Amino acid sequence: MSPKRDWDAWAQSFESVKGPDAFAALFAPGGQFCDPVTPWTTDVRKVARDTDAIFPDWLQHVDRIRGGDDWAVFEWTGTATFTAGEGPGIPISMQGATVIEVDAGGKVTSWRDYLDTNEPTQQIQAGLEGQAGSG
Repeated sequence: MSPKRDWDAWAQSFESVKGPDAFAALFAPGGQFCDPVTPWTTDVRKVARDTDAIFPDWLQHVDRIRGGDDWAVFEWTGTATFTAGEGPGIPISMQGATVIEVDAGGKVTSWRDYLDTNEPTQQIQAGLEGQAGSG
């Protein structure tokens, strides 16, 4: 029988991940990622680069995590600043859930994010409208 996986420790470690290489290091070779705007891909470095390009200060907090030996589900809150042109940044906050599967070594083989893409879009739109109204 394998020892029980410490998902709370995994979550804490995940929260400190910064940059494409560190994100990719969570994955097993051939590990796949998918979210509402990204079809299944093994190019997890590109996923992290794309996120960094839009939200360079992205922080993701794991609010709650539960799992078994080779899977976990976690709810999260992400915060960041969206910057458009020369204007001040627009703070956004969004929530989602992620389902992961891991191999025997704890490396991710499958990662799927579930989130409402309208949540940050509406916050950005409101922020841009507020900037236009104050200019």
